[in-house]
Amino acid sequence: MNSKIYFSLFLGLKLIVLINSKKLRIIEGEYALPGQFPHQVSIQAMTLDNCTDHLCGGSIIDEWHILTAAHCFTDEFTHQFVDMPLTVVAGTVDLLNRSSGIYHDVLVVFIPFSYTLNGVDEFNHDIAILKLRDPLPLGSHPYLGVVNLPASDQYLPPDNQTAIVSGFGVYNQTDGPYFQIISSPKSRYLKFNYGTINVPDRDGCLDTQVCVESLKLQKGYLEGACYGDSGGPLYDETTNTLIGVVSSKRYEWCGNISRFTRVSAHLDFIHQVVADKIDSTILYSTQSHYYGSQYHKYTVCDMD
Repeated sequence: MNSKIYFSLFLGLKLIVLINSKKLRIIEGEYALPGQFPHQVSIQAMTLDNCTDHLCGGSIIDEWHILTAAHCFTDEFTHQFVDMPLTVVAGTVDLLNRSSGIYHDVLVVFIPFSYTLNGVDEFNHDIAILKLRDPLPLGSHPYLGVVNLPASDQYLPPDNQTAIVSGFGVYNQTDGPYFQIISSPKSRYLKFNYGTINVPDRDGCLDTQVCVESLKLQKGYLEGACYGDSGGPLYDETTNTLIGVVSSKRYEWCGNISRFTRVSAHLDFIHQVVADKIDSTILYSTQSHYYGSQYHKYTVCDMD
């Protein structure tokens, strides 16, 4: 069996144009307008430095639940839960504008038991649901909304339609010394780009995954999900439907083909959690913090 290394996108959305094999220039992505993606959230954790760290993205599926990626909250080697005080930031496209967001603490994190059976650098069933301590004010906030779940037979190969990826992650990368890749800080602003779903990848996509290629990749540009975009939505804007969850990439540079967890392959897990029908196929971790009402007083760590 060939050894394969995959990179989670836990650590954003960026565009870079390849000039030649040794030089890269940065091209900005598209900035989202307030309310353009009302389902998009930032999942943050309070740090010992008294600032909040943007970890991952996520999507609102109802007033109590956020759909995101399991690897955002688990150890990369054991795939067991890591204890972090999580708060969801919703209703904003600018994370440094603390007056524009809604802040709700996470009460429970749910992941499929099957995710813990992965080896190192494996991301099958990379999906999670966060249950909030208090419900989001859907219907009374102009920039909050839910995204629809797909049917089990939607967005399957050979469907190659165009979809949107959005996130607050890293927005550029450059060549550094000693063949290092230097990534920018995560973006304060919500950005998005377009990609083609169900494209072929050199290692193949699992049935539970969606491989996505940026529309600009065919023209020589690297564009797409990067570190910090994990958990965020792959989205059909024509039907307001969630196709995938940002998961991992095979390539060291961001912006090549990215892998998403296929939402339609995990509907049983989603419906069980939402209906509070938890069994041995689902693991969970409960949180006890109460930071949400004070979140607007703290700065965001390492964000540009």
